[in-house]
Amino acid sequence: MKKILILLLFICLSLLAKPTDTQETKHTFSEDLFATIQQSLDSNVTNDIKLNNISDYLKNIKFNDKVNKKKYKYNIMGHYENYMLLDCYSPNNLVEKHWKDGIRDPSKDYKRDHNEAQFQLSIKVPLYGNFLNTGADLFTAYTQNSYWQVYDTKHSSPFRETNYQPELFLEWHPDKRLGESTLKITRLSFIHQSNGQDVGKSRSWNRTEMFFLLQHENIFYGLNFWDRWDEKDKVAPNETEGNDNKHLVKYIGAQRYFVKYKSDKFNIGLYYQTNLFDYDPNLGNIRVDLTLPSINQNLKFFIRYFNGYGESLIDYDVKIQRISFGIMIADWI
Repeated sequence: MKKILILLLFICLSLLAKPTDTQETKHTFSEDLFATIQQSLDSNVTNDIKLNNISDYLKNIKFNDKVNKKKYKYNIMGHYENYMLLDCYSPNNLVEKHWKDGIRDPSKDYKRDHNEAQFQLSIKVPLYGNFLNTGADLFTAYTQNSYWQVYDTKHSSPFRETNYQPELFLEWHPDKRLGESTLKITRLSFIHQSNGQDVGKSRSWNRTEMFFLLQHENIFYGLNFWDRWDEKDKVAPNETEGNDNKHLVKYIGAQRYFVKYKSDKFNIGLYYQTNLFDYDPNLGNIRVDLTLPSINQNLKFFIRYFNGYGESLIDYDVKIQRISFGIMIADWI
């Protein structure tokens, strides 16, 4: 999988990069860099000399990485959806689990309320434009998704889970025709996600992700696919380092396929998460999002249906069915 991601990165660089006005040749930076690396790797010299040759080449390149202010009107922008779901109902009998020193302690478990609230905040900030002359813009982003048992007054309405997701990514806007569609966005991301909990309840993972968005008239579609970074297994459950969720990708999948229809009256999106390379119809998840106009032009009514695994990190291996109602503050398309 890592080789596929590296190959796709070079394809993106070679296809999407555009020469800047200051370049004197017709070659893009990515083509020159790829050729230099390939020539060095093919040469009959030691690995140290190969690395030094590549390093010297990079040091002698002059870059113009300023952000184009005309392209990005605001410094802080929405990334994924920003929303507030006021009531999320699940018919499943879910249990709030407890750990002590990294060991499950079922004696303190209790049944969760079937209703809760959920909200997501997601923003991104452009750091560099035309990063390293690749034609891509470099961003940093942060997404926070919180699950709030607001109706469970018996247990003081706790926030049962919050997932934190910082990212660093390169984003291209190629606007290239592919048949009857247009490739709008290509993105290469480096993502960390965790729930910030103590040992036992802690869940975290790192991944490299590719994203492609295409458009055909009012229909947007594409996919995300990711490769999880390797982590060592824990020797003991109470260790602070090591893999917190060994079978995460097995349950949540390794790709997300989506299609979304947008109109003035409503938007509807269908998302299917699975792993086609190790397919199991009983794993992954399916999500349907529907937004409708509201009396406030800045907000939309938001309805979501979710069924499957991976709704939140703490419940990645628990199958959940949920219907949710609320407001969409800012959509991602």
